[in-house]
Amino acid sequence: MAVSYDRAQIRAALNSNDPSISAYLDLETGTVVLIREDDLSATAIQLRDAVTAGYGDRYRYIPGGVASADDAAVSAWLEAEGL
Repeated sequence: MAVSYDRAQIRAALNSNDPSISAYLDLETGTVVLIREDDLSATAIQLRDAVTAGYGDRYRYIPGGVASADDAAVSAWLEAEGL
């Protein structure tokens, strides 16, 4: 069964201008995982480690800073990622 990607979450991640948050698309769930870089809690460290271990296969980085990202920007990003 193919996963449906949450395009609204991807659009929000593309629009984000917060350098303290990194966004990754989880290819297994279709949702966006947000990692706050200054969060040193055990849960955040565990999530960061999981994303690092699964990067490329399960997780894909979503760069922020795309002003006024729309559905076309989401489609372009998904295509560029081969999704």
